[in-house]
Amino acid sequence: MPPNPFSSDHTIFRDRDALEFDHVPEQFNYRDAQMKDLAYALSPGIHGSRPLNAVLRGLPGTGKTTSVKRIFAEAEETTRRMIPVYVNCQSERTLYAILSQIHSRIFGHSPPVLGNPGRQLLHKIGKAMMERKVVLAVCLDDANYLMPERLLNNVLYVLLRTYETYPGTKIGVIATVSNIDTDFSRELDSCVMSVFQPMEIYFPPYTRDEIHDILQCRIRQALFPGAVPEKALDLIVDRTVSCGDLRVGLDLIRRATTSADREGLMAIGSRHIESAFEFSQHVHLETTMKTLTAEDVRLLSHIARLAIDDPDAPITTGMLYESTQMQMRMSYTAFHQRIKKFDQLRLICVNPMMKGRGGKTREIALRYDPGQVLRACGCGGGPYAAPMYSNEQSISMVCEERDGAGDAR
Repeated sequence: MPPNPFSSDHTIFRDRDALEFDHVPEQFNYRDAQMKDLAYALSPGIHGSRPLNAVLRGLPGTGKTTSVKRIFAEAEETTRRMIPVYVNCQSERTLYAILSQIHSRIFGHSPPVLGNPGRQLLHKIGKAMMERKVVLAVCLDDANYLMPERLLNNVLYVLLRTYETYPGTKIGVIATVSNIDTDFSRELDSCVMSVFQPMEIYFPPYTRDEIHDILQCRIRQALFPGAVPEKALDLIVDRTVSCGDLRVGLDLIRRATTSADREGLMAIGSRHIESAFEFSQHVHLETTMKTLTAEDVRLLSHIARLAIDDPDAPITTGMLYESTQMQMRMSYTAFHQRIKKFDQLRLICVNPMMKGRGGKTREIALRYDPGQVLRACGCGGGPYAAPMYSNEQSISMVCEERDGAGDAR
């Protein structure tokens, strides 16, 4: 009988879950100011009043989700008057799915699959809130996934105006967005924005020292002592900083450690890290692409095609703008805003200024292989091209039926 390939006493992993992206670490540093702001927003709910609405802005991998999950856990330990509801909008992308998550938190189980249309589900939630006198704090994590077809507008309308149909109900919404330039006043109807009026909480990118300390703490929790020598950790931090996304570092540690573990070693080396980085670096590319709009994707794919067509020719901002006008309609201001955005997201590198024929211009270089960027762009649709709605989205018409179709739109 051949040996069991899964049976081995040797491992340098102590807790593999500590390296997962959705793991809430025991020690959570460098977000004290943001946690205080979140506590301030939720504090009215602790006392039975309506929580303040908030928008959490920050690039991918800057601690927004972890902050929400930690503050929600602390709120649950403090009171039963407020029910925190976390919704991952990457997976829950219909109004019915979001209401189902709220139903599960209130009643402890999912609603029936059949025989429970959206209107009845909303009524059940509203009635329970009135009877139990509980407050809801709903986090719409990665709310940018709800912006196509104005779904976010409809979701916020239904949640924030529930009190009109069910007097005394109180719901506060926390929305997280990785696209830091999202303008909610343009995305939402005035009747929705008037009740949303969120406070803004910004999550800046982690510094190199902060990334070093955070990864070191995760290593202590996930691995046995000595598994990652200091020089190896420095290399991991360098690679993480180059991508600007803490999740790259977590994935890099997990992959490199798995490789060393398979070889029966007690510590990882630079070859494990460099080999793992070939895969881990794409964590940032893939997650960041999901935050882009369709126009962003079209411009980025255009840059990638230019890099493929003539890899030796430099791409300058002036030349890129001219060629962009032949492919799509985009104003000069919008073009430069997107270039700045790509630079902030670490998708491109904008080199120091140099003098060109039209005055000052800059050279642009992709941080990733252009072929990989094109594959990540897909057919130019990004996350916004995929169908996101089911028949249950008909509940979004609730907002139109309350005040008339004109108000809702």
